[in-house]
Amino acid sequence: MNFKKFKAFFQLGRPVNISITTASIPVACWIAGGTIQDLLIIFLAALTGALVTAGANAINDSFDIEIDRINRPNRPLPFGILTQRNARHMWFAVSVTAICINVFINSLALLIVIFAVVILYYYSARLKRTVIAGNLVVGLMTGMAFIYGGAAVGHIKHALVPAVFAFLINFARELVKDIEDIEGDRKEHAVTLPVRYGIKPALILATFLLLILIGITLIAVIYSLYRSSFMYIIFIADVLICFSTAAMWRDSSSNNMNRVSSNLKLSMVIGLMAIIAGSV
Repeated sequence: MNFKKFKAFFQLGRPVNISITTASIPVACWIAGGTIQDLLIIFLAALTGALVTAGANAINDSFDIEIDRINRPNRPLPFGILTQRNARHMWFAVSVTAICINVFINSLALLIVIFAVVILYYYSARLKRTVIAGNLVVGLMTGMAFIYGGAAVGHIKHALVPAVFAFLINFARELVKDIEDIEGDRKEHAVTLPVRYGIKPALILATFLLLILIGITLIAVIYSLYRSSFMYIIFIADVLICFSTAAMWRDSSSNNMNRVSSNLKLSMVIGLMAIIAGSV
């Protein structure tokens, strides 16, 4: 395999998304009560997250190649560096590896990974082109990363707050991405919320989700669920979320929605940092 093709496989997995998921799982393990004795389990869980995310992105691009020819022509498949068969082989290889790893963790973690692999494949094949359901699955799977981290170390309860945070911000972000991709989705007859009902309902729902998210962070501060450092860092995330919300109402063009999507991703990273700092 030449370097150019290797780089294309790396890009197909979406390294930024992989990094976020890979970082989220150790955070979930640690918040849920993981200790230094669980270091190997935490490493295997993080590796699982990276593999499942890479596989999900690969199979997603395989199904979305025609849409990406319009919306993202520089990605490895529409650009012609890789084929759909390459992407499907990558999905199968990394997904099977992820499942096999969890045989050595525990049965609940294994079941969660099998569920994630199946539902993410079905999302790319069917649900992504439906109203709301596809967005819901992406948000659910992002939140599930924290539940999985808690399950890996045998404690799920303390992973619930970051799971809800991740679910809400990614549900909203998926709606933003649907607005960004509306031109390509419409041409390919993908029945997303903005394609079916227009941009405004998608903006309203995304705003509603983000306001709930901010409300949850305020509740966490009021009831001192985390140490005081959480309050200072989560304030930055909340301000960025408010800025993003205002920006998407001001300009719903594809370029601006791409920036909003990136800002929401950054907000999630800052939110994780707040939870980490508040749990020390």
